[in-house]
Formats: sequence, C-alpha cells, structure tokens
Amino acid sequence: MKVKLIECTHELDLQDEINDFLKLGYHIIRMHYCVAMCFSSELEYSFSCLIEYDDKGPK
Repeated sequence: MKVKLIECTHELDLQDEINDFLKLGYHIIRMHYCVAMCFSSELEYSFSCLIEYDDKGPK
C-alpha cells in the first residue's frame, strides 16, 4: 500500500488533481478529505486529500 497526498488552496483545483490521479488506474483503498482555514493577514483555506492505494501498479 502507498499513499498520495494532494493539497490545494481551492476546492476545484483539488477536485481536478484527484481526478487526474484517479485516471492513472490504481486500485483505491480509501480517501480522506480535510479542509483547514487559518487567518494571518487574510483568511486562507487548505483543501487536502490523502489517498490510500494499492502499490502493485495500475489495473
């Protein structure tokens, strides 16, 4: 098993990156989604997904 971590500042960018990874054809075991926000000089978001997948290669 391997993991892939994808992080973006916009949810649609995260969606695109997840879809690009899924096109590779790996067997997905589990996906974990997270949203975090922080405030420094302005409000910032972090959208991330941890994908657990089979490391035996694409289908």
